Amino acid sequence: MATKFSEQERKHHLVLLNNPQSHAELFDNAEGGGCWWNRDEQKWEHYPHILKHESSVCNLYAPIRKMALYYFERHDIAWWRQDSDRYFPTGNLLSSQNHCLNHLIAIQQDKKAVLAVIQAICPTIVDIYTSPIDSDVEIKDGKLQDFNSYITFEFTCNNQNLLHESGDKRGKKCTSVDALVYAKDKNKGNVLIPIEWKYTESYTKEPDKRAKAKSAERYVKLANLNSSNLKEWILDYEWDPLYEFARQELLMERIIAKKPLCGFSFKKKLLEANDFIHIIVRPDENAEIREDIAAFKNTIVDKSKFIEVNPQTLLAPLKKFNEYSDLLTYLQTRYWKK
Repeated sequence: MATKFSEQERKHHLVLLNNPQSHAELFDNAEGGGCWWNRDEQKWEHYPHILKHESSVCNLYAPIRKMALYYFERHDIAWWRQDSDRYFPTGNLLSSQNHCLNHLIAIQQDKKAVLAVIQAICPTIVDIYTSPIDSDVEIKDGKLQDFNSYITFEFTCNNQNLLHESGDKRGKKCTSVDALVYAKDKNKGNVLIPIEWKYTESYTKEPDKRAKAKSAERYVKLANLNSSNLKEWILDYEWDPLYEFARQELLMERIIAKKPLCGFSFKKKLLEANDFIHIIVRPDENAEIREDIAAFKNTIVDKSKFIEVNPQTLLAPLKKFNEYSDLLTYLQTRYWKK
């Protein structure tokens, strides 16, 4: 559903594409006019703000492209609306998945930077740990080397058992959190910090957009537990994005309760946590998503565990790291400067 903000962002990106300097610097001169499947009319259509199929990787910040492609392939993560015949990010310049990666994946292996970002919005965090599900080694030039991932993208964890979902492939047809940080709080001990990322999204409460009854049923009993932050499962949870937020809270609660084994088969370990802090990242200008966030927050028990922040504020701590000046310039030009 088009909104004032999504139209503003579409026009802004067209300006960037049509300016020779920004077209080269941001998108390596990749052409717009890519295809998009119109689900309502069941046909392919061309749009100027979608990069063509063969150059959709240029939707990512240039220094992170190889890293993002490697990471998604290494962990079998689905790209948003990926085609069956290719394994690349979408060319849609308004994609929130790419928006998230463009902001965060450059700092994924930098403990000091990730900790600074998290501490700015969660001051009681004193430490962060490596990802509970990403492999901590990689093969490079035929040798094993450390891969210290402090941000997990498209996080899932034993969803089939914990939430009774049909699968747990990261990024596809299950409760998959855009990003997650595993941290230590000075008061609570180990905590999970799921991060849901929104960009131009907006949602309607049309009957056909409601979660299928069988899908919702699996979460009702979990939400009605006395220990749940949801109080109970309500009708509003059966529409996105509240459906998404509620499932993410339930996944965190089940992990805390069950302490599942996580990680690669050769190095599984218990994922132990005592609490969670749910962060929603969204632009200030997206009035529709902010209304949805407020609506969800009003339904939960402990509102202090639910934090919303805009991307620019989230990454403000990176200003003190000289190595991220180019990243901040990119984000300022592409997303923050209007």
